[in-house]
Amino acid sequence: MDESIGDILLRWMSEVGSGTIVNLRARIEWMCRTVNLDLPAHASGRWLKDMSSLGHCELDWDAGRWAIAPAAVVALPGGDGLAVLAGRRRLRAVRALSDAEIWIEEARRESGSDEVPAPKTLYAPFSAAQELIDVAHVAEATNAGLSCDRIARSLVPTKPVLPTGPPAYGSALEKLGALFPREWQVVRPTQLKPPPGLYREKVNGRWRHLTRRDDEWFTCDLSAGVFAELVRRNESAIRWRPEPGRQVADTGTVFVDWGAPLPALHSRALALCTGFPPRFGAVAATAIFDNVPRTVAARVCTSLGQTLAVE
Repeated sequence: MDESIGDILLRWMSEVGSGTIVNLRARIEWMCRTVNLDLPAHASGRWLKDMSSLGHCELDWDAGRWAIAPAAVVALPGGDGLAVLAGRRRLRAVRALSDAEIWIEEARRESGSDEVPAPKTLYAPFSAAQELIDVAHVAEATNAGLSCDRIARSLVPTKPVLPTGPPAYGSALEKLGALFPREWQVVRPTQLKPPPGLYREKVNGRWRHLTRRDDEWFTCDLSAGVFAELVRRNESAIRWRPEPGRQVADTGTVFVDWGAPLPALHSRALALCTGFPPRFGAVAATAIFDNVPRTVAARVCTSLGQTLAVE
């Protein structure tokens, strides 16, 4: 299968190991221009979030740093003996698998016209546990087992709990109005007794998110703030639909409204059910994750303060 920009970038990241997000995004955008891909400014950030969801890298947006994740062999739920290779993807590891005559299947989900192409997904079929151990050994990777379930079990509530001071009087301040689509409304930092809700304040050119509850301010990231606001408004942004044609379906599809960005680990728990980044439904404005066990979807929802809606 031909290499895409995503494949080249992942291999480069695997060799370099870590760096700044600013420099990496500049490299992504430069590579896209070399093949005449004119993408929106947010495309490189979305690609990085997808790479994190797939377990290829870790992102620290506050510190502005990225780091490649250790190589891992991850079993897929209900995959009838199918695992995916995640994390560091050095060329020598791929060649070692070929030299050992270990069959690796390549697949790719087509990227949208406004997306940076994703790297191909590498699948390792197996019929026994020992075969999965052998793949991990040859690829110099960790045998991570059923990561989607392990990550889902480890998720903790995302409710903002860290108190903070009120917005500065001279800062630019906005309050979240509509959620779907997400809209912000300009408000005055000097307003007496601001109403509860999610706010963002511009500090040194960057947005800082904070929520107001019971006359107190709490700092948070955008994702935690949005889901806390959904809880306050008694609204839901996540739905699960069982696979059609099965009387007792324990796997299905998860739909997440675009206005509700999932935290990194929650997104990873869902993406590692297939080894693909989410599909995006333009009509319904949703991110779509396939092959998700109901138990995994339920744990993701619970940690976000949501009740799983089953369609």
